[in-house]
Parts: sequence; structure tokens; C-alpha cells
Amino acid sequence: MSKKKSYITNKKQRVVLSDILPFETPATFSNRFFYEFLVNNNIELCSNKISWNSENTEVKSIIRILFGVQDNFIQNESDTHFTLNIKKGALKAIPFQYKISHKKKEFRELTIIHPKSQLSVIEFYNKFNSLILYYCNQSDFSIRHPIKVAQFSYFKDRLHLDTLAQDNELEGIEEFNKEYENLKTYFSYKEISNIHKFYESYKYHRCEKKYEHLYKFDISKCFDSIYSHSITWAVLEKEIVKHNIGKSSSTFGGKFDRLLQNLNYGETNGIVIGPEFSRIFAEIILQKIDKTIHEELLKLESPLIHKKDYEVFRYVDDYFIFYNNEVVKDEVLSRFRIKLRDYKLGLNEEKSKEYSKPILTGITVAKVNVVKLLEKNLSFDNTENENTSLFPQGEIKTKSFYVSSNKLITEFKIIIKNSDIKYKDIQNFTLGCIDNKVINFIKSYVKHSKIVDINSTKVLLEILDLAFFIYTVTPRVNSTIKLCSITNKITQFAKLYLNEDLSNRVFKKIYDEIFLVLKKDRIKEHIQIETLYLLISLKELGREYRLNETTLAYYMGIDINDKKCTFSLHYFSITVLLFYIGNKVRYEALKQILKKYIISKFENISAKNRIQNTELVMLFFDLLSCPYLDRAFKNRLFQLFDFDSSKGLLKSKIINNRKYWFTKWNNFNFGKELDAKKSQEVY
Repeated sequence: MSKKKSYITNKKQRVVLSDILPFETPATFSNRFFYEFLVNNNIELCSNKISWNSENTEVKSIIRILFGVQDNFIQNESDTHFTLNIKKGALKAIPFQYKISHKKKEFRELTIIHPKSQLSVIEFYNKFNSLILYYCNQSDFSIRHPIKVAQFSYFKDRLHLDTLAQDNELEGIEEFNKEYENLKTYFSYKEISNIHKFYESYKYHRCEKKYEHLYKFDISKCFDSIYSHSITWAVLEKEIVKHNIGKSSSTFGGKFDRLLQNLNYGETNGIVIGPEFSRIFAEIILQKIDKTIHEELLKLESPLIHKKDYEVFRYVDDYFIFYNNEVVKDEVLSRFRIKLRDYKLGLNEEKSKEYSKPILTGITVAKVNVVKLLEKNLSFDNTENENTSLFPQGEIKTKSFYVSSNKLITEFKIIIKNSDIKYKDIQNFTLGCIDNKVINFIKSYVKHSKIVDINSTKVLLEILDLAFFIYTVTPRVNSTIKLCSITNKITQFAKLYLNEDLSNRVFKKIYDEIFLVLKKDRIKEHIQIETLYLLISLKELGREYRLNETTLAYYMGIDINDKKCTFSLHYFSITVLLFYIGNKVRYEALKQILKKYIISKFENISAKNRIQNTELVMLFFDLLSCPYLDRAFKNRLFQLFDFDSSKGLLKSKIINNRKYWFTKWNNFNFGKELDAKKSQEVY
């Protein structure tokens, strides 16, 4: 069959699909339906005006609330084109910020920006994508930077469809000279799409041969420390900017600075963490630092030549210096200390490490040993063995496997101990390997097994035992996603290929393990998203494996008896909980408490600030489309945004305008969402 390639129109709004959201969001949440709303109504932001082409009265009302410009003047330019003027300063918005676990007793604060801020990012990318590419291609050190606007294309041949079915082969971002059905980033990125690929690359191995030493360091709290004005310093030089502050605001750097301030409610200290556009902002600054250091080293009395005397690689804010001479390393490192300080940045001295030949980190050693361990114990060959105990005549052949989770867990702990690393250093990698082993097991079983084999069920139970042991040591968002990928594949396999008794054994194992995690790692006030994926996994098992109301309330920090939340629940916790409880009567008391809490959450913010608050705006639209909430409750929500109570028909039109906004309430394919999520991982 000949290969067919189809090109899709390059819509500028696709930025919201690729460069806006952090990786660490629930599987139920996405920007796909928001993107459809923008495209279907041709919504654009240009020169402080929002324009659209729909004559529907509800679209005008939606735009007022969704983009936080409720009180501004609307001008009809024609019968089919409308514009809404935005007052000066009205593009500032309060982002939704939430915390995830980062290090021991430390959190990382991630950000979802306001819908109107997302329009601003679309406009900025569309206007300045060429300059972004120019300023991101100045450094010889960077191994992850955009090089062109990504191509929106796909193949329709059988091979392409087969490849898409193998979720473990999906990539994190679109790499140069590769094409994907689902675009993951607005730009194509050169060479390295994930830091783990660097360790396995030819460049890394060549440097191991060429140099005796490696010094690894990163920038201390890079995104928290970056001063938004730094972008103009990087593009125009610091002294020039200081003497031409007024003029610099109209330049590319000045506009990027203003964009980052507006979406962060005017903050200049630190930039939002999570979105790809923030990594691009940091990349431009670090490219300038790289280039300056490279040039200064060449101007020394005894010049230091890159790729001869030393070699530097940078992946986002992680640096690798290869060298032979300590004097060279000290010179290079001192330059970095000085130049980073010029931009109010600094080295993370505590995490800096030095390696000598053989250049092997503890993590590398552990990875090699984990691969060997799993290859030895979880490799499912295609040899068919006669099961004479079940069928003495030998007419039917079955697969026969054996796995011992206790043995694997013990050997895994030995690897951790001998490599002198922590569980979290190897957790994601190991769960990813197990995920691939589950894929191989299922393929082998489906291809070669002629009967339901109780031994195969035991293999799945042992794999689950191993996966949950590795996960429960330090639950994090990334590892939860990988664990759910494993449990989802096993759940779907059990539904398709195991009888009721055996599938229930598998489901009971998953339920028991998740139940223990939820009892142990109860949602906390400062970290709520880590284990929300597990609720979705439980829902996949069916009604028999639902948590009882008391247990679910305890996990979510809700006191059933006092009918109140013991701490603040954020947008993601609220929507995932509603997704889980649905219309189930058994959770009615819990739903009533949650509805009361939602109203108080809105009321605790002043009426004039609600449309500027990202969390409340997104929650408002998701709740309007939620099929599990009654009309009276939705009418109450309208009142909280000062919506005219007499406009009943208009309210109905707004509610019915879209089936989904940001949360997919039903017709949910967990496996597909997990595949899409895993393909977006950067680290």
C-alpha cells in the first residue's frame, strides 16, 4: 500500500493544544474543547480587541465571562463579524496555581493561565514565531530548542495505524523530520525531545570517549528566579535597556515581558511554571548566557575552544560540562556563575555532581540493572508448551509463565542500595519498563494462548504487586500516570480475555492496592493532584468496585458528619470528584456537601474579581456542562457572575452551547487519554 500524507490547515489557535498547559493535569482535563470553541467561532485577540464571527447571542455572553471582559463595549463591524474592546490593563488576570510534590518536604507550583491570557499567547506566537526561532538558535550548547514551526500532517497507511496502536512508541514532542497524527508542540525541536534520550545519544557516548570528566549542574529554582525584564536584557543588552526603558517596551523582548506579566497578574519576579511557552522564555535568556560564555572563553589569553578543550550541553536548565583539565572546568564554571548572576540566577551547588571515567551515574547503573532484572523475569517468549496436566492428550497448547513479585521487589531494593540512589530517581523509568512488559505479555498471550490460563492471571497479579510497591514509596503525578497506564492495560485485558472469576481476581487486586494508597496518601491541602488519577482507575473497574461514601469523603478531606470540607479543594479535585461520583445515589450526601462548598468558593472571591480568576472561570463553565448537576444549581452559578436572572432562555442556550469545556464528563476513554498524556512528558 502506498503511503498517503494529508496536510491539515495550520490554525494559529493550536497553540492552546500544545504550549499552554502543564503536563501534570488530570486525564479528564484538556484544552481540546476550548480549542474547538475558538476555531468554530473564529475567536481572535488583536490590538486589545477580541473578535468573533458568530451571531448567536449566547456566544457574546460566553465571551464576556470566559475572557473576563464583562463590562466592556461591543462594536458590531458587520453582520457576521463582531469585536469587543478591552480596556487598558484588562488583559491582566489571576492564574490558577496549584502545587505538586517535588522534593522531600518541597512543592513545585504549576500554573494554568486565564482563557484571555491564552488568547494573548496565541497572538504572540502568531506574530513573533520567526523571532522566537531566531533567538532560540544562538547557542551551541542547547540540545532542546525550537527550530521550526511544526508540520500538521499524518499518514493514512496501515503501517501508520499499527504504529499508533503501540502507545509506548509515542514521542513527547514533535522532532525535526518526523510527523505525528497528534501535534504535541507548536514548534519542532532539534535532536532531543526528552532528557533521558541524551544519556543514550551518540553525542553523550562520544564525549565519554573523548573526555575524562563530567560536571553536571542545574540552575537553582530557575523559573521561580527569572526576572521577567531579563528577556529584554537578553535580546537588547542590559545597559541599552536601562537607558531606553520606554522604547524597549515596544520591542519583541518588551512584549514578551509584558505578556508574562499580564498572565501572572502583573508579577515580574519569577515566571509561571509548567507551560511550554515558559520554557521558551527561559530558553531565550539561557541561549544569550550560553553564547556570551562561549565567546568570552574564545577571547581568553589562552583561548578555550568548544568541542576541543571542553564541551557543554544544556537541556532546559540542566547543564553537562565534559572536560579533561580541572583548570578548564573551573574557568568554564566561573563564567557561568558570573553570567547567571547578571540575570539574577545561580547554580544549584547542592545538586552539582562530578564524575570521572568511566562516566557512569548511579541512575545509569540502576537503569541498566533494572532492564536486566525485568528482561530476565518478565520476558514472555513465543514458545508454546503443552499443558499435559490440564489436557493429557495434548491437543490444546497454552502459554506458561511464572513471576514472583517478592523476588523482584527484593532484587529491585538491592539495585537501589548498590547504586546509591533514591527510589524517586528510578521510579518513573522502572514503571515505564513494566508498562512495556505488560504490552509484551498481552501480545504474547493474545497471539499464542488458546484457552484461559489461570497461570496468566497470577502473572498479572504479581506484576501489579511489583508496580504498586515501586509506586507507593513516593507517589507523584508522573509516576501515578505510569501506574494507571499499567492498571488500565491489565483492566482492559481482563475484560476482554478473562472469565468473570479470573477478571474479578484482577479487579479486586487493583481495588485493594488503590484503596491502600488512598487511605495512606489522603489528599492534603497543599498537594491534591498526585493520586486523583487513581479515582479514575477505580471507576474503570465498574460499579462493584466503587469506594463507599465514607472512604471517598475521608480521602477527599470532607467531613460527612459536619457536612464540610476540612480544607480548600481546588478546581481539579472538585471536577475529578464530580466525575467519579456521577449520578450515583450512594454519593448523594457527598454531592450536596460539595455543591455547598462550590458556592462558598465563589462567594469567597469578590464579585468584581471572579471573571479575572482563572480557577473560578474554568470551574464555572465546567459546572455548567456537568451532566451530574441540576439546573437550579447552575442557575445559582449564573447569579454569582451577576447574570440577569430574567434571561432564562439565554441561560439554557449558554448551558447547551457546548457538551464539554475543559473537563470530559462522559464518553471517556481512559487508555487514550493516558497515551496522549504520556506523549507530552518533557522530563
